[in-house]
Amino acid sequence: MKTSFASCTLLGLSLLFTASVLPAQAQSGQRGSLTGRLFDGQTQEPIPHANVVLLRASDNFFVKSVETDAKGVFRAGNLPLGQYKFRTTVLGYQAVNPKVAFHARQTHVALGSVVMVPLNTPRVTQASKLAWAQRSSAVAGLEPLRPALRVRS
Repeated sequence: MKTSFASCTLLGLSLLFTASVLPAQAQSGQRGSLTGRLFDGQTQEPIPHANVVLLRASDNFFVKSVETDAKGVFRAGNLPLGQYKFRTTVLGYQAVNPKVAFHARQTHVALGSVVMVPLNTPRVTQASKLAWAQRSSAVAGLEPLRPALRVRS
């Protein structure tokens, strides 16, 4: 008798809890989506196969990662409403980190064309060539502290 009463009570409480949670989930059931295109700022070429990562803005928690297609286009869908950090890092380019937000009135964010700026590559000048040559000759002139191997015959 105690078992069936406890079972009925537990079942009733779980139904009551479920009934109170479902309407709240139905109201917040909206999801967001994000689209855009990555391209090189100098050559205007699309950047294919780059990773685009979305992190929750409040704690940098990983939410989703998508890859750009051959035309540099990315699409991320089924995202819970909220604020996110959009992060993309491509080898040879400066990182891009804009913030995006999805809410009930704006469930889709179209970033459009995201410009990736190439990293500054160091310029080789005559002075830097001379400095490199001096360092190299100094290193070449070093002798080992002890002989590596002595061979007796």
